[in-house]
Amino acid sequence: MMARERIVIADGDADTAQIAEFEHDRRELIRRGLGLGGAVVAASSIPLLLSVRNAFAASGGDMEILQSAITLEGIAVLAYGVAIDSGLLSEDFTKVARRFRDHEQEHADALTTALTDLGGTPPAKPEIKDIDGVVKGIGTLKSQGDVANFAIELEMAAVAAYYEAHRKLNDAKLLQAGASIMANEAQHLVVLRQAVKRSPAPNAFETGKPQ
Repeated sequence: MMARERIVIADGDADTAQIAEFEHDRRELIRRGLGLGGAVVAASSIPLLLSVRNAFAASGGDMEILQSAITLEGIAVLAYGVAIDSGLLSEDFTKVARRFRDHEQEHADALTTALTDLGGTPPAKPEIKDIDGVVKGIGTLKSQGDVANFAIELEMAAVAAYYEAHRKLNDAKLLQAGASIMANEAQHLVVLRQAVKRSPAPNAFETGKPQ
């Protein structure tokens, strides 16, 4: 019998309906091939993860989705920058955080190019305070483990958002770009899980299939 993929939800202020909705989304991601297991998710962050997903769902077309995605990537760049400057990270983890920050910036740049090619206007760059709109607690991190778990929730929000975006994007090239970015975020999750000594790929090779 195959083991079930599991995720731990810590105490917080999310209600039962929100947790159920989050679990439904997580299982959908698993079915589609991107597992989110192996991480501790604070219940208090679930409404925020859902709000990020819903921001993409509410977008009316490709340009609006791209604007939302660029903002999300900009927030990720900022968050990793805060982590790097925090003094909480080892030399090795700092290198990882820098690499991930660079990846997020590359995503933002590619999406900005796609948006301008469509005739759209890039959104204003996010500010530090905007990070709390995705995952709360950037100012309360006290250890490298805190940073890693915060980043796990951030990456999960990104994966969930891109999953939702795929339901609405029309342009085939944008769908391909979104899938590539989503896969990269899932790779980040593998490394971050390792940092907190969890199974790096609870679903074999990040396929999302129980094993």
